[in-house]
Amino acid sequence: MATTKRRANADSAKLRRMYIDCRYGQMHLTTAYPPNGGFDECTPLVFLHAEGGNGADFNGCAALLGMDRSVYAPDLPGSGASDLSGGRATVAGHAGAIADLIDQLQLKVVDLIGFGRGAAIAFELAASRPQDVRRLVVTGEPTTAASSKPLLQLDADAARLADGPVETVVAEIRGFLDRL
Repeated sequence: MATTKRRANADSAKLRRMYIDCRYGQMHLTTAYPPNGGFDECTPLVFLHAEGGNGADFNGCAALLGMDRSVYAPDLPGSGASDLSGGRATVAGHAGAIADLIDQLQLKVVDLIGFGRGAAIAFELAASRPQDVRRLVVTGEPTTAASSKPLLQLDADAARLADGPVETVVAEIRGFLDRL
């Protein structure tokens, strides 16, 4: 049992928690970094959860994808352990909070993975700050939102993705993100 647990830990990045300041107060993040400290990795990845979710929804994917890239899974403002001062945030407001995250962490460009409402936020951020977004991965209802960014639509049923084997989803995401 201990050997299996050690091997599993060697094949995944350690998850950590942190807070940053954003326009709505403090935003809680779950993070994962490559074993080398995250400085020579692939493009950083930001997960955006669905309505009623939080960043911890992506722990399985974050631990695997964090082996070769920095991963950030925020609790969107008003969700999980993140603040929301001033009422309910709009999709544009959430996109602004993610832009605050990108700025505060001094990330040059990111890949976004949005589930449900998180997909709408990803499209909004890609439209309002195209220089910050390299690729989009979305799931949930197919959208009519246009994006000039390369796009992977995983599945219309986000719940089915969460219940399936995480390694399969990670392999599909990694294949898309690593394409030239």
